[in-house]
Amino acid sequence: MKIQDFFIQFSSISQYNYPVISFISKTYQPIFLKKLYAFMEDQLGQELKFISVDQDIVSLQAKLSTTFLGQKYWYVFDNVAALSSKKKRDEIISFINNYQGPHTIAAFIPEADNKKINSAGLTCHIDSFYSKDQIRSIKMLYEGQSSEAAAYFFNKLYRYKKEYSLDQLFFFKEYALLLGKNMNVFFDEWLDKLVVSDISLFVLSQLFFEKNATNFFQKWQKIRSNYVDQFWISFFSEQIFKAYFYLVHHGALPQDQKQISFGLPFSFLKHDFKMHSQGELMKVHQKLYEIDLSLKNSGSAAQLDALFLSFFQGTFL
Repeated sequence: MKIQDFFIQFSSISQYNYPVISFISKTYQPIFLKKLYAFMEDQLGQELKFISVDQDIVSLQAKLSTTFLGQKYWYVFDNVAALSSKKKRDEIISFINNYQGPHTIAAFIPEADNKKINSAGLTCHIDSFYSKDQIRSIKMLYEGQSSEAAAYFFNKLYRYKKEYSLDQLFFFKEYALLLGKNMNVFFDEWLDKLVVSDISLFVLSQLFFEKNATNFFQKWQKIRSNYVDQFWISFFSEQIFKAYFYLVHHGALPQDQKQISFGLPFSFLKHDFKMHSQGELMKVHQKLYEIDLSLKNSGSAAQLDALFLSFFQGTFL
C-alpha cells in the first residue's frame, strides 16, 4: 500500500486489527513520521505508546504479548535504523515481522532491512520523492489554511523543483501556515537558502561541461553555501561518473543502459561531450576523491574552487 492510500483508508485499517503496520522507506523522515503518528492518534482517539528499540527482546515479548482486561493498544517503534548493532536491529525486525498480537505495532523499517514481511500485517511504502500530482491525496498537507492558499503555495513550490520528500513538504508547510501575504517574499528571498532547485543544479552542471568559467563561478558562488561541501563532492562525482561512461560509448548508449545518462545536461548529451576525453574525466574524478579525503581531515574547502579552475584551464587534458 502507498502511504497516500493509508491516509485515505485509515478508518477501515484501524478496525481491521492488523498486528503490525510497517512503514517502509529508503530514508528515515522524522518530520513526516511525527505528523503521521499525530494523525493516527487523532483518528484513533487514543495516545500511541512509543517503544524504545534499545529494549531486550524478552522484555518486549513480555510487554506486548499480554493485555490487561482485554485492553488493546497501539505501540510505535519509531526508528529501527537508529540501532547501530546489526544483530540487535535484525532481532527487533524479526520480532516485529513475527508479531501476531494482541496489540498493534506501527514501525518504521528501512527499505534495506525489510527482507521479510509479516503476512498478517500491513506494509505502507513511503517514496523518496513526490510529484505535485501525488501529494493532492495527502490532505494533511492542505490543513490549517484555505484550500486556495495551500494550492497556490504548493504550485509555486513545484515550479522550483519537480519532486520533494514528504519530510521537505511538511517542513515547508510550516512556513506556508505563517506566511500569509508574505508568501511571494518567501519564494523570492528565502527558498534558495532552504533548497537547491533542480534548475540551478542542472544549469551549474551544464556550465561545468561547457567549460564556461565566468558564468559557472557566478552561479557557483550563489548556490554553493546552500549545501555542505560533501554534497557538492557527491554531486560532481556522479555527474563526472555518468559523463565518463557516456564517452566510453561515444555518445551512443545501448538501450538497456540509457539510465546512465539520466541527470546529465542536454547540451552535453548532444554535443559538449566531444569537448572531453575519458582520461580527463577520470583525472577529475580522482581529484574529487582526494579532496573528499582531505576535507574529512580538516582540509580547505577552497580545493573545490581550485579544481574547477584547473578543469576550465585544461590542466587535466
